[in-house]
Amino acid sequence: MKKSAALLLSLLLACAFLLYLGLSFPRPSGGVVFRPVHAWEAAEMRIDLNRADAQQLQQISGIGPILSEAIVAWREENGPFRRTEDLLQVPGIGEKTLEAIRDELVIGGIDEDPGRG
Repeated sequence: MKKSAALLLSLLLACAFLLYLGLSFPRPSGGVVFRPVHAWEAAEMRIDLNRADAQQLQQISGIGPILSEAIVAWREENGPFRRTEDLLQVPGIGEKTLEAIRDELVIGGIDEDPGRG
């Protein structure tokens, strides 16, 4: 029984030491550091479909120069996006793409009063 307790204690100490080593070394420059994101920060990080230019739209995952230009062209021809599903009318954007980027988008700059217009 004493051998088992000693082995368990050794394993716990080894794990604690490895954890200490992992936390104490500086991170390499240019590395990605993950941290919790608060809800208000997440909202600020979203791209506004009605205000973003083509270059800003390219910050959305999977949206390159061609799709970003298509989004801007659609917006110029049809007016502001009213909902994220309107992106399905943009050539090159389908259901899978929309679902993949939905959390990165916000719709702003539209008249919220349905009685006006």
